[in-house]
Amino acid sequence: MENKTVILSDLDGTLFHNDKSISAFTKDVIASAQSKGILFGISTSRALVNASKFLEGLSPDIMITNGGGLAFYKDKKIYSSTFSASETRTLIDEAFRLCGKDFTISVDNETGLFSNSKEELGDKFWTYTDFADFSEPAMKICLKTLDKTIVEKILLSIGIENADYLPFSDIPWYKISKKDATKEKAIEALCSSINIRPENIVAFGDDFNDIGMLKMCGKGVAMENAIPEVKASADEICQSNENDGVAKWIQRRFVC
Repeated sequence: MENKTVILSDLDGTLFHNDKSISAFTKDVIASAQSKGILFGISTSRALVNASKFLEGLSPDIMITNGGGLAFYKDKKIYSSTFSASETRTLIDEAFRLCGKDFTISVDNETGLFSNSKEELGDKFWTYTDFADFSEPAMKICLKTLDKTIVEKILLSIGIENADYLPFSDIPWYKISKKDATKEKAIEALCSSINIRPENIVAFGDDFNDIGMLKMCGKGVAMENAIPEVKASADEICQSNENDGVAKWIQRRFVC
């Protein structure tokens, strides 16, 4: 195993300020760390096409996106896990059957982010569809509900044992994906691809889907603004996203 150091950071609530910007200070610190041979990566629930829109001035060595459904190292795809087009269609149809045709859904995959929402999805770059003729695979499907029972009923249509599902803490949505479309599985693929151990990885996060990643890596760092469950699973807590907590932690440990 090679003795490389890898830093992985979530985006929303972590590397991003609340307005979804990344400070010049953070960009400079990350570039300095990379110049010392440290690998820097993004690990986000955002779709690849969406996350990439916000990374000007950064050159990540690693991109784990779509909630862990897709991973790249140095522009080479190293991991992918998707619901098939048939499974995706079944889940959409079951969601509409149980919740009505006005039920809001978003689907993302390697080609885009799609939704039947008639409202703006925050800062997300998405394509409107009513899903009537949608026939693409999905790395992640999001449902506008916090009713876990409804989510589980929808997942029964393909076998709930085949899925991973978690709520978001900041919006009233659930994320569903394949059982192995998680940040942890993508990190396993990364470790195999570049011949390192999880102990060589520092990970930063703030929300439910970061918990497994923080526990798995050698150093799990929760943001000061993280939910309590993430803080409880972390080895350390850094300053908040608004205070450039990720960059200040990296600067203190690796740059100065």
